[in-house]
Amino acid sequence: MGLCESRRNYKGIAVIKRGAIAGIAFALTISVATTTYAAGNEHSPAKAAFHVRALQTELMVAALTCQARAHYNDFAVKFQDVLIKHGRALKSRFHLTHGKSKGEKKLNAYVTSLANKTSSRQISEGEKYCARAMTTFAQLSVMPVEKFARFAQNQSYGDVVVPAAFRGEIRVVNSKQ
Repeated sequence: MGLCESRRNYKGIAVIKRGAIAGIAFALTISVATTTYAAGNEHSPAKAAFHVRALQTELMVAALTCQARAHYNDFAVKFQDVLIKHGRALKSRFHLTHGKSKGEKKLNAYVTSLANKTSSRQISEGEKYCARAMTTFAQLSVMPVEKFARFAQNQSYGDVVVPAAFRGEIRVVNSKQ
């Protein structure tokens, strides 16, 4: 199997390729100003979907920059069904809010913005970022699949970017606290 490929190839789980680093680097050159938000309701499906995607992005960046591709592959295979479920929920949320065509564009913009912020944080934190990611991979390797979404919601990503359209159901988090 190739990098991040498993028994099912689903576009909700990113397949890491060599060009991904160039894509992230290019995306970093496009500054996207966003505000930090996190879902307010502890059991909100939106909160779970946003946080699962944020953790997935954290681990994808670690795979690319911390020589952790094998760990990411193990993660993606183990939690594939959870990633697909929350990926679909996120996609559905964007479609319901913006319509199918515009929702797809907004979702892609969200994912790009999240990757940009995560990559910027990795660049500024360097080895600390990689050490934290390796700890996360170790925790996930022994975690039961059904506990993953809750685990994702309890992680500190630095920023969880939530588009303006969802701010009515999301509360602002002061990242300076």
